[in-house]
Amino acid sequence: MTEIFAMLCCASIASGILLFFFIYNIYRGKNDTLSNSSIGSVYNFRYLQPVTGTYERYLAKVINVRRFTKFELDCLNFHSDYRVHDKDFHRSNTLVTCVLPNGDIRNFYAERVEDCYRSIFGRLLYTTGMACMF
Repeated sequence: MTEIFAMLCCASIASGILLFFFIYNIYRGKNDTLSNSSIGSVYNFRYLQPVTGTYERYLAKVINVRRFTKFELDCLNFHSDYRVHDKDFHRSNTLVTCVLPNGDIRNFYAERVEDCYRSIFGRLLYTTGMACMF
């Protein structure tokens, strides 16, 4: 009887450690930058909202990475009406398109990202459809 109890205690401790490891690697993972991202990778990061100046945290899967040249940035700044009268607004070189767990698609300038981690098990969450739980 005591052997069974000891085995159940060890099994529950081991499953708790595995669950902690899984959740830790979803949210923390490996330190990385969004400007070095590859398509299909999942990142957990804080993004500076340009209008309000506040940060929001996202868990997102990269679906496209666009790196602008100086000429492309100048053309985009010349032709775009987005924040045309804001002197403090500057576009950066890398624009990353991501899908959020709720299905929304957002664009992020990689240079505005802080506290960025590449999620080790994030791809598994998105393929199984469980990303919306986190």
